[in-house]
Amino acid sequence: HFRFGNPFITAESTGGEVELRDINFNGQDLNDWIVWPPDMTDSVRNTNETLHITRPKSTKAFHIYCPHNLSITAGERYRVSFRARANPAGSLTVAVYRPSDRPDRPYAWLGGPPPHVFESQIKLAASAGVNIVTFPVPLPWPKPGEPSDWSSVDAICERVLRANPNALLVPRISVNPPLWWREAYPDEVMQWDDGQRDNAVPASPQYRRDAAERLTALIEHLEEKFGEQVAGYHPTGQNTAEWFYLNTWKRPLNGYALADRKAWHEWLKAHGKPEMPVPTPEERRSTNMFWSVTVVDWAQFQQEAMADCIIELARAARKASRGKKLVVFFYGYVFEFSPVRNGPATSGHYALRRVLECPDIDVLCSPISYFDRGLGGSAPSMTAAESVALAGKMWWTEDDTHTYLSTGDPPGWRDRVDTLEQTIALLRRNVAQASLRNFGTWWMDLGSSGWFHDPAMWAEMKRLETLDGYFLEHPTPFRPEVAAVIDEQSMLRVAPGGVRVSAKTVYVTRAALGRMGAPYGQYLLDDVLAGRVQAKLFVFVNAWCFTPDERAQIARITRQLGHGEALFVDENGLTSESLRQAARAAGVHLFTETDCNVYANGPFIALHASEDGPLTVNTGVAGVVRDALSGGVIGEGPKFTLPIQRGETRILQY
Repeated sequence: HFRFGNPFITAESTGGEVELRDINFNGQDLNDWIVWPPDMTDSVRNTNETLHITRPKSTKAFHIYCPHNLSITAGERYRVSFRARANPAGSLTVAVYRPSDRPDRPYAWLGGPPPHVFESQIKLAASAGVNIVTFPVPLPWPKPGEPSDWSSVDAICERVLRANPNALLVPRISVNPPLWWREAYPDEVMQWDDGQRDNAVPASPQYRRDAAERLTALIEHLEEKFGEQVAGYHPTGQNTAEWFYLNTWKRPLNGYALADRKAWHEWLKAHGKPEMPVPTPEERRSTNMFWSVTVVDWAQFQQEAMADCIIELARAARKASRGKKLVVFFYGYVFEFSPVRNGPATSGHYALRRVLECPDIDVLCSPISYFDRGLGGSAPSMTAAESVALAGKMWWTEDDTHTYLSTGDPPGWRDRVDTLEQTIALLRRNVAQASLRNFGTWWMDLGSSGWFHDPAMWAEMKRLETLDGYFLEHPTPFRPEVAAVIDEQSMLRVAPGGVRVSAKTVYVTRAALGRMGAPYGQYLLDDVLAGRVQAKLFVFVNAWCFTPDERAQIARITRQLGHGEALFVDENGLTSESLRQAARAAGVHLFTETDCNVYANGPFIALHASEDGPLTVNTGVAGVVRDALSGGVIGEGPKFTLPIQRGETRILQY
């Protein structure tokens, strides 16, 4: 099986050519090949035992594979050989896999000859002082009575530790069930309104018990074998392993399995509500959700079902690791799911407060938003990140920036950059934001092809220790003067037609907030109502369903207690200039009076230019301003002019 990605193409070329010849498995010549996707068939010619591949300029992944099932026997040796030639030059990685019955990971990695970018990037990270390594591992899930095979798990962990003996492991563990389980428990398998069936119902007690049991067995094995070299555990599941309902972004609606109906019945009974059937697809797709209490209740049920599934697995991970290791989950993308076609609630991510109250979870995480993440953008958070911190938990961002070495077309590919210089500008922006907002972050080679395989990137990470070092010595809570506030309950009431509004007010508004000239935080409404947010300007992005008591409390906080001004976003969204006007009225300090992405905390300001300069910067205090990374003098505060170009990132200390 040969897979081609972007390295096959250079930025300057219009295409590329590869020849593969003399392909042989244990003395058997392989001449029959299938091309995928089918529309690429014309790019391949098979002549005289040679594959001639002409690759048009494209970001699409491209595969050629042999249709034969090749027999192998335990204990025997086998030899695979081929010759390869490419123009322009590219990289070639060889690896050995075996089939698995997992729908989310159909092939399990067994090994491959070095050098490989996986090990090489781990070594580069270690050279920059980065020893925490997160990586996927399979979850052995045998049939009852069969033994667990830990060999693949051990192999990947040992592979990491060979590359960096000081590595601290955070294995990412998919708990989606195998095929045999889905066949044995058909009533527990998710079902959509179009009849499709897959995965497991998160509300299913059977699935939760079995998944927790297998997760416990894996963690106990890893604790026994690798002990203190494991820093934590990251159970994953559902769509893209991020705990939002499978196929959230597609039209079909899930919730029609027997396990859903049973759990819905129990939920209604527990909440003192009369028995009701699961809402029909027509009811759930109605453009007016307010007429159907059942639809809103169903939305609440689906959020709690997903959250409670996570909580149960977190409890198992905490117990199996004897309370000594980090427990990490993807969850809480409350800003990110506002454009979902069927309504944000179909994601299952709007029970963030419920998850934050779980004592068995230490870290929540997500990728950087796939909105506004390119050059000149603000790289906003998907979640109410500052509420995560107020709950005593840490937020980690998965930085899967499409560097100049990126391949293929995973999410975010449209923001791919072309040069090392542009790559470093984005990584510097992202790490600076994480440091100043007290996030953790990891660099994610999403294409598994060496997106961060450049020593210069890791040298930049080393330089950015300046920020981490300061905040480790001087812990400084991030308390911005501007608070973007989201209400989870209001998001449950966004009908499919309403996403045109929620996309503007919740999703897109983050770009204007990023460029207004002052840092902002992202909070849940209940933190504001409880008086835990001391901001000067509150920006309510979805104030659609506030109760009279909530409105009165907001008025009391902003007016009577003098904590700030309130700005309510309407269906037209906001501009950066309208935000600056509101900020001035509220007494917010603006570091810039023109558009620029600004992050600030303690004595540091990070600026990522959304337009060409020069840029007037106002620190608000007199004194020397230096480049935080080089130490060079930039100017004298409070006001100075900074030459800067769009897409450039500067980190200043004053």
